[in-house]
Amino acid sequence: MNVKNSGLRMRYFSDEQVKKIHANAVRLLETHGFMVEHRGALEMLRDNGAQVDFERQVVKVKPDLIEKCMTSTVSRFVLAARDPSKDAIVETDMQRPVFRNGGGVDKMLDADTSQFRDMLLSDVIELYRALDALDFINVVSPLYPQDIPEKIRDIVVLETLFQNTSKHVNIRTFSKKNLDVLVRMGEIVAGGREKLRKRPVFSLFDSPLSPLKFPELTVDVFITAGEYGIPLYMANLPIAGATGPFTLAGMVQLLHAELLASVVICQTANPGAPILLHPLAMTMDWQTGLGLSASIESTMITAGSIQVANEIFNMPVDAHGPWSDTHIADSQSAIERTFQTLFPAFCGAASIAGFGDVQEGMAFCPIQLGIDEELVGFTLKALEGIPADDDRLCLNAIKRVGFGGNFMTDETTIKYLRTDYYEPKILNRLSREEWTKAGSKDINARAKERITKLMKEHQPQPLDRSLQEELRALVKSCE
Repeated sequence: MNVKNSGLRMRYFSDEQVKKIHANAVRLLETHGFMVEHRGALEMLRDNGAQVDFERQVVKVKPDLIEKCMTSTVSRFVLAARDPSKDAIVETDMQRPVFRNGGGVDKMLDADTSQFRDMLLSDVIELYRALDALDFINVVSPLYPQDIPEKIRDIVVLETLFQNTSKHVNIRTFSKKNLDVLVRMGEIVAGGREKLRKRPVFSLFDSPLSPLKFPELTVDVFITAGEYGIPLYMANLPIAGATGPFTLAGMVQLLHAELLASVVICQTANPGAPILLHPLAMTMDWQTGLGLSASIESTMITAGSIQVANEIFNMPVDAHGPWSDTHIADSQSAIERTFQTLFPAFCGAASIAGFGDVQEGMAFCPIQLGIDEELVGFTLKALEGIPADDDRLCLNAIKRVGFGGNFMTDETTIKYLRTDYYEPKILNRLSREEWTKAGSKDINARAKERITKLMKEHQPQPLDRSLQEELRALVKSCE
């Protein structure tokens, strides 16, 4: 592994190893293929030169089709927000990733009682307001309230997102019928189909089943996203030793092959469709049989996959970073999510998700979200590197201060006080005496105070009332 100072990039694999992983994936898709449970997609792929076994639903693709699909991808696009000042740009080789909370969660740790319980719509509204207020969150991902019927849960969640944040929002659907409704909701907020294409105010998320199986709904999402110009988080999630190979390198190999197959489907259907690759790995705990999201091996697999994706595809890469396998915001969580944020960032992820998640991404913890704000601050500061221009090398300042002096009032100290150092929100930097006078609060207590205040008091930019009414009428028609 090499850590490069220029741009702070980390590489697990050599150039030759990256080429081999890609060549293996191309050969795998040509000789072994992948399963597609979608008649229309099978016909589309056949018509574009793929070998299709309709009875087995297996597709085998030639290298020239793979190459054609790879060259039609886009390297830069906007994740548009209701408030244009909050747009998030994603592209390849980003020095500073954008961030989103952990989505897809329907359980939470109550900030007041520490109780592990179902997430309710009232919780979701408050959490979205907090996420809207936090500067480090660029994209708000879905949280799923259990007091809303599953039949319309994704629809209500998107409505709630649009109403409680002016940032770009992300959603995962539960059915093809609901997918069409979600697109219509996006058109309402954006101002029509063409405006949605120009400024996609929401994005979609879906993934195949490992290994190499694409369910019908996943393919519907892939094709629909491209048809409407909606950005797609194109994920995959094998578990080492279960739905993926046991070895770390084997997991990277499978992840790359699945991403390649996904690109073939998406770009054959809609060349130029905006996509974020989302390689994600878990490992198996052989003592409990549980999947681990935050083992160091999971982190290494994801980081290696990001490196390969960045060096092979001309597409931005999203990573699910700060998961943890523990159940609360504790020291274990701090250890795990530190590596899970830094490694993807140093491997060049354009976007990192997972903030606020604990328990393998199965629960959302508002206190953890508050702590994660500082983790992001540290990460962004580390990614800046150390500027070493003549002014910052301070030769003249050293001469000015002289022997045995101090730099407290030197002009370079004043000049760079606000730019060269990260200013934390909740970290303790008080003396013991001052800390004791302030109530001896640990980081969890300080995070709870900050996040609960935002949840209760922050008021997002309101959605136009006529749009609210149109969305509500559409949602009501689906009940």
